[in-house]
Amino acid sequence: MPHRLFFRLTKHLLFICLFLLSGHGLADSSHAYANAVLDALQKKGLLSQQDVQDIKQQAELEAAKPTITQTSGVKTAVNQLVSATKKTVNKASPNIQFWGQLQPRYTFVPSKNGLQGTNSFTLRRARVGFQGFASDNVAFRFQYDAASEVPGLSNAQRLLDAWVSFKHFDDSIGSITVGQQFALGYTRRPHKTASVERKYTEVLSPGAVGRLRGITVRKGNMGLPESYSKGYFSNRLHYALGLYNGPDLSLNNDNNDLLFSAAISLRPTGVSPSDDEYQFKDRPLAYSIGAAYSTSLDSVTLDTKFQPSGVDLDNEWLSAHVDVQAHHWWLWASWAQFKSDAQGGLALDSQGNNTDTLSSNAFTLGLSRAYLLDSEDMGWAWALQYQHVNNEHPSRTGFFRPLTGKSSDEIARGMDQGSVYQAMFTWQFDENLRLINELSYYKPTDDNFSYPAFISQLQLTF
Repeated sequence: MPHRLFFRLTKHLLFICLFLLSGHGLADSSHAYANAVLDALQKKGLLSQQDVQDIKQQAELEAAKPTITQTSGVKTAVNQLVSATKKTVNKASPNIQFWGQLQPRYTFVPSKNGLQGTNSFTLRRARVGFQGFASDNVAFRFQYDAASEVPGLSNAQRLLDAWVSFKHFDDSIGSITVGQQFALGYTRRPHKTASVERKYTEVLSPGAVGRLRGITVRKGNMGLPESYSKGYFSNRLHYALGLYNGPDLSLNNDNNDLLFSAAISLRPTGVSPSDDEYQFKDRPLAYSIGAAYSTSLDSVTLDTKFQPSGVDLDNEWLSAHVDVQAHHWWLWASWAQFKSDAQGGLALDSQGNNTDTLSSNAFTLGLSRAYLLDSEDMGWAWALQYQHVNNEHPSRTGFFRPLTGKSSDEIARGMDQGSVYQAMFTWQFDENLRLINELSYYKPTDDNFSYPAFISQLQLTF
């Protein structure tokens, strides 16, 4: 009986909140109260952060319409709200949410110039996880990937998220998160699905698969999923600070040195773009500009072939990004730099040369357009992407190699220096199922040949 009463009251609160947000003539105080109710329901696990954002944006769009359409607008929004929340509101344990993701993939790279190619079926991701609240202000998240494995880093690749976040100070300094989490070397989460692999700029950020173990303070939703608090100045300014076990690919602090990171991001419109490059839902103009800096010493990770032995690398990471979304269009650009100074010694770079400084950089530029075929979720999209990379760090010598299996020839499996041109076609069957097709053309800098690759990947979330 208490559970039924709670759910009944919750549904009434949702309807009242939506009505307040949609009313064209209501005062600002009503909007503030409705926003507070939505935020509280999100913290309780009854609504996701994306649900709350969609409700608020839908309410703003309805409020801009003529008064005569307000009744139908509210009805439509209520239907959308019921559809989006029925899976969570009716759970016996609404404070815990389980999810999963499967991505089987077909990869084809032709043999060329005596180099071995590949023609194979693999499993890109097989993830399961759960998140929720242990109490009103203590959140947790766990995510495990059974598909990814890199020699020497299997545990780092498989255990993705394992953290606890304290929300007591969300309205002031932000969320305090402890555990394995997204590193701050990138000012947002990696994009979800426009390309089937992580971008070069993301691989050049600190951490293994974008994660590090440590403690962070994050204000604003640039820190999703670790933080979904509202940024300063009506969500226009976001920041984050982090202290990690790092450096480089290390998750354990074997060398007694820590990695420090700082990130800042601006949302001039007060609306945060999502991390999905395909905008099947119509959204208003939103854009973000961000930058991040990280630094640490490195003595026991994979960049340790020094002369003389025992030399430390003084590491610095820099990154910047711009994201622009308008209705069904998406434009993204990112740049990353990773520099290491051997401080008088010599380090071995990815080409096998001895040098006193390792310097790597990457650039990514992409554009997508999505088309919704009905009023629900079915649609299709295209995307174009250009990337350039110049990698000297042996610890990062792995760009795109999982794409082409276990070929013994390094060039056929990826590249450390060169460009890649990508064209993607994606079909969305519903919000949980997509088929992503990608045709890439690789052009290494120091070789007299180039080669194509084709990847078709099914993405299922539940």
